[in-house]
Amino acid sequence: MIEKNKKTEYALIDVARLFFCICIVFLHSGAYHMAPGEWYVLHCLLRLAVPFFFVVSGYFWGRGLHCGHADLRERLIHYINRLLYPYVVFSMINIVLAVLEMVLNGVDGRKIVFRVLRSILFYPYGALWYVWASMIAVILLSWFIKREKLKLGILLGIILYCLALLMNSYYFLTEGTKIQRIVDIYLKITTSARNGIFVGFIFMAIGVSLARADEMQKERGMGLYWLLLTASFIGLLAEVTYIRRKNTADDHSLFLSFLVLIPSLVKILLNYEISIKRERAVLCRNLSVGIYYLHRIILSIIIIVAMIFGVPVNRPINFVITLVICVALCMTTYKTKREPFFTLLK
Repeated sequence: MIEKNKKTEYALIDVARLFFCICIVFLHSGAYHMAPGEWYVLHCLLRLAVPFFFVVSGYFWGRGLHCGHADLRERLIHYINRLLYPYVVFSMINIVLAVLEMVLNGVDGRKIVFRVLRSILFYPYGALWYVWASMIAVILLSWFIKREKLKLGILLGIILYCLALLMNSYYFLTEGTKIQRIVDIYLKITTSARNGIFVGFIFMAIGVSLARADEMQKERGMGLYWLLLTASFIGLLAEVTYIRRKNTADDHSLFLSFLVLIPSLVKILLNYEISIKRERAVLCRNLSVGIYYLHRIILSIIIIVAMIFGVPVNRPINFVITLVICVALCMTTYKTKREPFFTLLK
């Protein structure tokens, strides 16, 4: 039996990555509107995806740092370089598609310039805010890790995340106060509080903390994590019900329960194994990356074509077509290994 801290294969995490990536496509296609109980499907399932990716990313980045006793600067540079290349490439493609869509919608030229600049600086098109946020978060994390102040970083991250809640799901708590004016100005300039400072930082810090606990073999029974998962999911249901029909901001995707729910979920998945070939687990992992980068591009192209020909977009069909095209492109790329596509999509 492999020792816990020597484990190197996490097939269940890889499968979960692909599942949550498909959830993101389902969300962005708008197909979830057709699901029974869409409000709860959206917030209690689909919205788990991005914080899950942050925690998992933080865990494996931190695991490589602590288990391998790697140089912090080298790990940071490697992480940034791995994300920066696809980020730049896919950002340019998504900007072109976004501009074309705005032109077709008759948006004023000055507004187009403003929106593009805002996206570049604060909230990238193509769902790439997650990639941008990951790079910012890991840079901030490195500062705290270098000074051995990870716990302080987590405390600061929780405070920042609570501020993000006021600019998202809990916006109604600011109504009629001076804070509301500040929040409104901030969101008008930056679009969203979902970035590396307010959101990515805390979840990646928690992921690193989980990796550090594994390295130090601070092990607790899985029963505790199942209890935390259950309790926090009940808390999420309460939060989702509470904010319904209240005045929220941005996309009302952030919840306090996530701070316990997501780490508990990740910890459970890390500690259970499934019978699956390594090649298939790696394929799931690669597909989760490729589909994530491609899906917004495909969705935008479908919308643009529909606008040009005056054809209404069917959301469920849009979801299926997008997913099939993304998987086909990824599988073809993995099989042929043609560069630069192979490097970009895995």
